[in-house]
Amino acid sequence: MSLLAAATSALSVISVRKYAAASNAFNISLVISLSGMAILWLPALLLTDKGEISVSGCLLFALSGLLSPAIVRLLYYSGLRRLGAPVNASLFSVYPIYSTLLGVSLLNERLSMKNWVGIMAVILGSILVAATAPKNGSNSAFSKKYLLLPLVGGVALAVSNIIRKYALTLFNEPAFGVTIAYASSLFAYSLVLAGHNSTRKELSIKRDLQLFWKAGVGQAISWILIFYALSCEQVSTVTSLLVTEPLFVAIFAYLYLRKLDNVSPKLIMGIILIVCGVALIMGLL
Repeated sequence: MSLLAAATSALSVISVRKYAAASNAFNISLVISLSGMAILWLPALLLTDKGEISVSGCLLFALSGLLSPAIVRLLYYSGLRRLGAPVNASLFSVYPIYSTLLGVSLLNERLSMKNWVGIMAVILGSILVAATAPKNGSNSAFSKKYLLLPLVGGVALAVSNIIRKYALTLFNEPAFGVTIAYASSLFAYSLVLAGHNSTRKELSIKRDLQLFWKAGVGQAISWILIFYALSCEQVSTVTSLLVTEPLFVAIFAYLYLRKLDNVSPKLIMGIILIVCGVALIMGLL
């Protein structure tokens, strides 16, 4: 389920990248959440045991939704437009390293030599990927600050995954949890629309739905798979498999986005180092 979720999400990323220049990160995030919500309510209705509803679990699902998809999507699609699909996805995928480093600094956890090799591989891979960023960006001028967009987004996702996993221990209904998270993100986006007149003026639901509804459906399917994977397995295992997404993104970008994104040997080497590094950190190699 995790690998299928990574591949499905990668296809959605490629679909968004193809038309990203015609819109902005907020519009893309809103339309993808709306498209996903349009199909999520049905599995939530059919697959949820309505006998026992956990209020605390629902609140945690909503909290995780404010982080991801709400904040994460804004950061991710901002990075996608400025860095290109392969670079953005690769830098985003380093998020498992954050929890590891926090454990060392805050909890005095000890790392094995294999863990340290993995951390160094992730760092080296990130440097190689970042070095290709100017060649993979959109038509906007490149700035190093854009590299922070996927990195900060990864932090938000890492925290959201922990909250989501705990919510599933309280209320093990993945389809319902995905729907609440999506509803929470749409609530956050509606507040932005209500408070920013310029954002409302730039929004064109009809145009953006035509461009991004397929990506929205793909992301919704990916999220359902992720929630079910989390309900069956540990966060570390699911996360370590999800970080294979940059490999899928690079393959699909090479096949479908050659005119937009340059998939260079340096980029491929960086992606492989990141994925292998995360696998070493998570103890899978």
